[in-house]
Amino acid sequence: MHTDYFHEHFQTITDQHQSTKVTHTLFEVLYGSLCAVIAGAEGWFDIREYILGHHEWFKNNDLIINGVPAYDTITRIISIIEPNQFHHEKHCNN
Repeated sequence: MHTDYFHEHFQTITDQHQSTKVTHTLFEVLYGSLCAVIAGAEGWFDIREYILGHHEWFKNNDLIINGVPAYDTITRIISIIEPNQFHHEKHCNN
């Protein structure tokens, strides 16, 4: 699977989770969200519904194995990312 490319590209995004409370990694939520948005998701609820509907595929690819995150979990994880991290020089040059 080509998630390695995605992971490499976004590895500079800081995961600000409290490490003792992590059930869903930043990578999983970012990847699931991107897939959902490409498929037409228009909000947090839609992202969760997409992941829920494709959960077997995600699990078969060793992603989102701890169950589908609630939409408010997705919202919280994505919302704590500092937007300027997407403007990191590495992202702009690829």
